[in-house]
Amino acid sequence: MKTFSLVMLAGLVALSACTPALSPQNETAAIDHFVSPLEGKSEADGAAGPDDRLRLSYAADKPAQTLTAASKALDMVLQLGSNKISVYRYRDPESGKAVYFDGDGNRLGQYLLRNPVPDGRATSGFGPRYHPVLGYSRMHSGADWAAPVGTPIYAAADGTVTFAGSHGGDGKRIEIDHGHGYETSYSHQSKFAAGVKVGSHVEQGQLIGYVGKTGLVTGAHLHYEVSINGRKVDPRKVHFIREGRLEGTALAKFKDYVNGDEDA
Repeated sequence: MKTFSLVMLAGLVALSACTPALSPQNETAAIDHFVSPLEGKSEADGAAGPDDRLRLSYAADKPAQTLTAASKALDMVLQLGSNKISVYRYRDPESGKAVYFDGDGNRLGQYLLRNPVPDGRATSGFGPRYHPVLGYSRMHSGADWAAPVGTPIYAAADGTVTFAGSHGGDGKRIEIDHGHGYETSYSHQSKFAAGVKVGSHVEQGQLIGYVGKTGLVTGAHLHYEVSINGRKVDPRKVHFIREGRLEGTALAKFKDYVNGDEDA
């Protein structure tokens, strides 16, 4: 079998210059088979950035053949801005199904939308900063996206709404539990989308509310937070929901596969 590569650039498929060409039908097949399970269900995340790349390597007898589950995905390397993530398609020893893992053996679930406000403008990142209303420095535990009042806000991933109401300086706020210890929150909204309330199940890319300037703010924006097991983390550095980790012998076999010593 030979190794072929595809490179996705800004949402478009382009073939690596050093590999044979695939037919358009098999470009589509490769994306559907290997890439789509990692993509979000919605285009709400907006266009890919200028530094975003996805390289897919797979093994097959020839590039023109139909890609099926028998085709071996060697790896995928996602470069999202300055962050690079290696992803491997591997048979889960518990379920027997081919799923996705990172290089450390963490099973990867759904991709988190990086920007719940596609029409927004990044203004403040994660980390200590001077609070413009309170007048002193403190930890800024999320990412801010400025946009006009009424701009749509979308759920970053599938989950259940655990809070929808007023929350002190956060103004109108929605919190969503995505399982596996992952939670997201959306603050300073002007209003919530119809039908979104505590207990509601929402899907990735679903409209949940609208940008506002409620709470302690100087202008209209969304304050977006991601928490893992109760600890707030930088939303720009969380790309997938990790659903568990291989251990012991299973991890050792996976490492052999990553190093090319074992088939999936």
